[in-house]
Amino acid sequence: MQPRKALILAVDDDPLTGKLIDFLLENEGHEVEIAADPSQALRALEQRTPDLILLDVQLPRMDGFTLLKHIKKQYPEMPVIMLTARAEMQDKLTGLESGADDYVVKPFEPAELVARVKSVLRRANRQLAATMDMLIVENGIELNIPDLTAKLPSGEKVTLTPMEMRILQRLMSSPNRVVSRDDLAMYAAGYVADTSSNQIDVYIGRIRKKLGDDPNDPKYIATIRGSGYKFLSPDRLRNMRQN
Repeated sequence: MQPRKALILAVDDDPLTGKLIDFLLENEGHEVEIAADPSQALRALEQRTPDLILLDVQLPRMDGFTLLKHIKKQYPEMPVIMLTARAEMQDKLTGLESGADDYVVKPFEPAELVARVKSVLRRANRQLAATMDMLIVENGIELNIPDLTAKLPSGEKVTLTPMEMRILQRLMSSPNRVVSRDDLAMYAAGYVADTSSNQIDVYIGRIRKKLGDDPNDPKYIATIRGSGYKFLSPDRLRNMRQN
């Protein structure tokens, strides 16, 4: 069984650094998206929620510390590693106090960056596992995992099967991010088979029916043709644009 690859957003205006990060982390099996400035980074966050952000301090038009604060307002638990050419302790403290998880000084050794990315991702995964018994609230849906219930904006509670719960939990844990059918099958059932895609489609149909969601005009779960599904959270997108 292959571990789920991480989506990593690297925000750095140096093309050479971006190419190096892309090369190193894709070799580790991750998907890498490069943003050359804060505007590109915010647009990327509107499209997909990464598992980790590599954030350069010295960026055009907005420094990395300021961008970090914007990101943390919308994604408080988002893992972030700061990148900087300055090794001053005050810079490190500023980043860590602003919510960064780690700090890498450029130029960095490739092995060091890879090791720090692995470490932060492991820590983030442990934290996610530790919150499995908590409520998830997105777009007016309150998901109570232990009770296998979803509370709708109307106040109605619907009961989910364990498989439906795991699928919806996976989608709601990554709002506005496309999740593939294989990813959903691996998360919900622990394996991917030839029939997994069709089975996931059936479960999604049942979940939509319970949520009162129209697949042709979705409020909660959108089908992304050829890719998978996305749980919609318009408030996150609206708040990100305002900030």
